[in-house]
Amino acid sequence: MSDEGAVQLFSRPLSIRSLVLTALLVLALGYTLYFTRFVCIPIALALLFNMLLGPLVTRAERWHLPRGLSAAFIIASCAAIAGYGIYMLTGPAEYWINRAPEAFSSFNHKTSELQKQIQNMNESTKEIKKAATKLIGKASKQTIEINHKGLRARIITNLQWTGSILVMTLILLYFMLAGRGTLFKQLLLLMPSARSRANAVCIVRNLQADIGRYLATVTLINMTLGAVTALVLWLIGLADPVLWGVIVGIFNFAPYVGAAVSLGLITLASFATFDTLAHVAAAPLAVFALNVLEGNFITPMIHGHRFAMSPLMVFVALFFWGWLWGVAGMLMAVPLLLVCKVTCDHIAELRPLGRALGR
Repeated sequence: MSDEGAVQLFSRPLSIRSLVLTALLVLALGYTLYFTRFVCIPIALALLFNMLLGPLVTRAERWHLPRGLSAAFIIASCAAIAGYGIYMLTGPAEYWINRAPEAFSSFNHKTSELQKQIQNMNESTKEIKKAATKLIGKASKQTIEINHKGLRARIITNLQWTGSILVMTLILLYFMLAGRGTLFKQLLLLMPSARSRANAVCIVRNLQADIGRYLATVTLINMTLGAVTALVLWLIGLADPVLWGVIVGIFNFAPYVGAAVSLGLITLASFATFDTLAHVAAAPLAVFALNVLEGNFITPMIHGHRFAMSPLMVFVALFFWGWLWGVAGMLMAVPLLLVCKVTCDHIAELRPLGRALGR
């Protein structure tokens, strides 16, 4: 984007009057987002989905369909597809949750020979290592039993919390899609001049176009990655490949961290399924190769430099939003970072910050 494309939002240059007050403001904002996450997460999700589904509702309105009716139909269709998918995957997920202790035990058993070889490399500490191994083995078994006992209760609690978040998100999303920016139009009236209102409209339109395009592209890429992963795991012989494909596709919204988590889960499932180490390694290596291909070649080729972001900033965003909002924050970290970057790119005074967030 050229410098002429940036909007002069402020009439005077920005200046930091007090570093202490700025730091306190940032801290207050962070703690507010943390303690009000039950309200902020649905709002953020609804805004992101609004940018993704908004063009569909607008196109339906051009076909003379009432905006409220088309918004309700699109939301109901997406919710029905997601609900059916969750229902179909509930059985496989419960099966693997029950097999989690067995997967850990299989991992310890199948890597015991490798552990013995490492211990034999240093005879002087052999007895110490044996004692430590026994202690660690006992502790790990107790940990597995305790985690397995309380795992179902934690899952039920998290599902209830997630369900409440999703219901609030769907309600907010409906009003956003059906309202056609009514709240934004009312906020525009509070601005002091016509120029400020025109600048704000320009920023919001560019932001909606860029973020909507990015979200649609990333969603398509992750769906394709999940489908290819499921096919490869089915060819390898891992049970419930569709479940693992869905996990890989969803977790891929959180770069690096999501791929590592899905790879770890598939590795444990492989240890619980296959007998030989060579067969066990096939599924994790295949998933790792697909993630490398997608992250280093396919996604950069599709996005180009327009949506390229600094890997350092991506890591910072993942840790920050993960600490703030948990798993939901990690999944939204990159879209929220992109919102910040695109906003800075469209405001002349914040353009240097936008460049810092990019590559």
